[in-house]
Amino acid sequence: MAPRVLLIEDDASFRRAVSDALTLEGYEVLQASSGKTGIMTAQKEMPDLVVLDLIMPGMKGLEVCQFLKQDAQTARVPIIILTGNDKDGQDIACLDMGADDYLIKPVKSARLLAYCRALLRRTAGEGREAPARVERGALALDYARKLVILGGKEHPHLTPKEFELLYYLAQRTPNPTDRAAIYRDVWGVEAPSEGSLKTVEVHVRRIRLKLGWRSDPWLVSVSGRGYALIPPAK
Repeated sequence: MAPRVLLIEDDASFRRAVSDALTLEGYEVLQASSGKTGIMTAQKEMPDLVVLDLIMPGMKGLEVCQFLKQDAQTARVPIIILTGNDKDGQDIACLDMGADDYLIKPVKSARLLAYCRALLRRTAGEGREAPARVERGALALDYARKLVILGGKEHPHLTPKEFELLYYLAQRTPNPTDRAAIYRDVWGVEAPSEGSLKTVEVHVRRIRLKLGWRSDPWLVSVSGRGYALIPPAK
């Protein structure tokens, strides 16, 4: 069965062009011209991937992204945000809302398709060879449920990508991994720019915030070598 991609975009000509590129790649394309319609379509059809325009009349792309990531039904559907507005900090705002990736218009079809393939490949491969449970000190990661348990308390609010990053580092404890390697292995593609590597930093910051790790203990920054998960000494 062909992967199903939901394209939420108010510009009819751009939507048609992207839809044609996705269709030629072999995807089944669902379309929505507004944020509200996009949410209803996502909940009804449960696509494998959402490609979402950031700037739309009415409900904005960030609102749509936040809604889909907070809804248990659609929280694990990966989202790529597209925007023609490349203002400073916009990428961080999108990632903070739970977007899995962020591309600037005009975007070449080949790049968009590469990102789609990477996210769909990652989603399809989840759990194939992953241990059901990884434990590091007081931290336990339940892969099947994408659930973090810290000191016996469940933390269900990490996004799928945040969980995957934490799980990735937990498997490599206590060895540090640099941002480029993390991006390649967790996002599934080589980081196209230095700006893309900030994605890793944003996700690390969000994980620390959600789990109450306010300084380096647990998720450690290793100067010049990236990040490592190191359980603090008792």
